[in-house]
Amino acid sequence: MPYTLPEALRGAERLALVVAFGRLSVLEACSTVKSVTKVEVPCERICVVELDPSSVRSVVKLAGIHKFSPLLTHFQGDEAVIRQLVQRITNKIDVSRLALSAYDTDEADYEVLVRLLLDAFREAGFKKIRLLRPKGNELFADQVLSRDALDLITFPYKGGYGLGPTAWVPDVAPMRERGVEKPVPHSGISLSPRLAQLLLNLSGLSPGQRLLDPFCGSGTIISEGALMSLNCVGIDSNPARVAQAKRNLAWVEKQSGRTLAYHVETGDARDFQGRFDGIVTEPILLPRFHSTPSSQKAKQLVNKPSRVYSESLYSMAEAVRKGGRIVIVVPTLKTADGSEVLLRLEETESIGLKEFQPGHVRFEYPVRVAFESTRWLGRAVYVFERV
Repeated sequence: MPYTLPEALRGAERLALVVAFGRLSVLEACSTVKSVTKVEVPCERICVVELDPSSVRSVVKLAGIHKFSPLLTHFQGDEAVIRQLVQRITNKIDVSRLALSAYDTDEADYEVLVRLLLDAFREAGFKKIRLLRPKGNELFADQVLSRDALDLITFPYKGGYGLGPTAWVPDVAPMRERGVEKPVPHSGISLSPRLAQLLLNLSGLSPGQRLLDPFCGSGTIISEGALMSLNCVGIDSNPARVAQAKRNLAWVEKQSGRTLAYHVETGDARDFQGRFDGIVTEPILLPRFHSTPSSQKAKQLVNKPSRVYSESLYSMAEAVRKGGRIVIVVPTLKTADGSEVLLRLEETESIGLKEFQPGHVRFEYPVRVAFESTRWLGRAVYVFERV
């Protein structure tokens, strides 16, 4: 079960999201939470959004966040602010153990905040409160779920530090189990169920709408889409991969106890029939590397599938409805000289596609997938809209 605070502490006009995939998680939040009016990114791991407090329920649908907190106070050295924060929290819940998760926070400032918080809790009558000091000064999501402690988060914000209690943490164990326990399991470089859910959220699809993955592989995107009540179609040119996808989908359906809507077949991503509400796919998965590739080698590997991307993208543009989105993953490689090589999709306006912009923040595509890659191999994402 996910961790959650009382409703009175969850509702706020500003939420601090601890992101799992960097700027891609920010794109997901802007695309999925409809009432967002302002977005700030004060540090790499934190995104602050302003929204209607009644929209908090939609935030829990995000796959790309580790946890979120209402931004209850802004500390700039005034100890009274800390006491007010503690008073607001202790009016709603009993606290026996405290953790302070810090993101891009100076170590000396962290020690000051810990001391002020403990003093304030003791002044409020919690004399026996204990500090849970997590490794690296961050209580990870699974630790929040397993330990009886109030987790506060802090991060640099407008010349001081933002502070608030962790209000919600997703239970990602079912996704993790699907990744490793299905008949053809998730490998170290294949798409994880969690990232697949994020990509599906970027598609903007609603239950019952038609989803296509024309490079479905072993079926991760189709499986997660079907669990989100989408009507899913998967295509792959490799019959062996189609057989793997069918095995995985049958297993996921049995485990879920539901009848899922999906169809998988052997086919060519450059020549298929049908009309779809959205398309989510990763056409090419580069091999795992045992050493850093040279710049020349990286360019050869990344540019080799460019024709497959351009030809299949043309077919996708023909198949998706007007206003529908295409979410497509491209490979990136870090090279021996420290540079990055990635596959760029250009001149897409000529086939009726424009880069999707949610309106609150302008994103430069492709958006890189942070914190989920091997040492050299990475991913980046384009989101196109059919015009």
